[in-house]
Amino acid sequence: MSKLLDKIVFIGSLIAIVGLLGSYTARYIDPNTFVIPSLLGLAYPYLLLSNLLLLLYWIARWKKTALIHVCVLALGIPFFTSYYGTNNNHTDETAHDIAVLSYNIRYFDRYGWNKDDKTKEKLIKYLNGYKGDVVCLQEFPFQNRSSKVSGPVRQLSSYPYRYIQKNMAVFSRYPIINCREIPFSQEYTSSCIYCDIVKEQDTVRIYNIHLESYKLGTKERKFVKDITQGEGHDISGGVKNLVSRITKANKNRATQALLIKSEIQKSPYPLIVCGDFNDTPLSYSYRTISKGLSDSFLEKGRGLGNTYIGEFPSFRIDYILHSPDYQALSYSREAVTLSDHYPISCKLKKHTPKK
Repeated sequence: MSKLLDKIVFIGSLIAIVGLLGSYTARYIDPNTFVIPSLLGLAYPYLLLSNLLLLLYWIARWKKTALIHVCVLALGIPFFTSYYGTNNNHTDETAHDIAVLSYNIRYFDRYGWNKDDKTKEKLIKYLNGYKGDVVCLQEFPFQNRSSKVSGPVRQLSSYPYRYIQKNMAVFSRYPIINCREIPFSQEYTSSCIYCDIVKEQDTVRIYNIHLESYKLGTKERKFVKDITQGEGHDISGGVKNLVSRITKANKNRATQALLIKSEIQKSPYPLIVCGDFNDTPLSYSYRTISKGLSDSFLEKGRGLGNTYIGEFPSFRIDYILHSPDYQALSYSREAVTLSDHYPISCKLKKHTPKK
């Protein structure tokens, strides 16, 4: 009986090992070329957990298969460190040069998802109470030019300078001297904008990004919830529909990321990249945009740093990146549940090269 169980578990080990190795390649392979690694990359936390549990099984059985799991897990240490922050350093935050907040506000809860008619008021109060320099908002209610001084814009009185375009907004306490939208294809509902902000004698370019979402409707979200609770019907049809949406979104984000990266490389100023990438640290889109930049969470964050509150994907999908001109002094994920994302913020200081 134990030999039969070992054979069954061994097959499970092979699947888990191949899956985990495949997830390691997700960063490097464009989903438009080959989409499977991007799907495995999304499943990375579960594949990692499966391999850890199977490792314990083979250790208990005193079998050499455990060594294979150890090797595969060791190979993935660099990928794990992009998920888990281990910083324990304390830095003098008062010496910062610029403080930035990024937040997907879900249209100020326009459709009542929170079931709290005070959500918009609470969000306005929270944002006005932020003591930093720049606020980047995604899913900001779109307004035409004639109404940009009304509603939420007028209420966010702490920020005299602003740029709003296609549900994206940058609010600043300092002058914006230039701003532009980076246009995506019309088939996309997401967007990217940037602003050049002058604080004292320094100019910094702020990118505010919202990459393509999975566009999961009520039906898909209910399916995910039912599956996680061991319920659900028509599993085959539900999985097919879910994979189709994920695949399309992964491909679209990869295309958008390449476009954004080409724009970032043209920046004449030090830069900060904020936004909702709708993708994990083990994704092609994250690697494409973050290459050559520093991730403030990896510098000063701790733990898993999940930024999405919803059912899927409940990982770190919001980021604040910066060019080597800066170093992060702090990173914070605020425990604010007024949207389906947590707000994230960091304080940065101009980097002083070592002599």
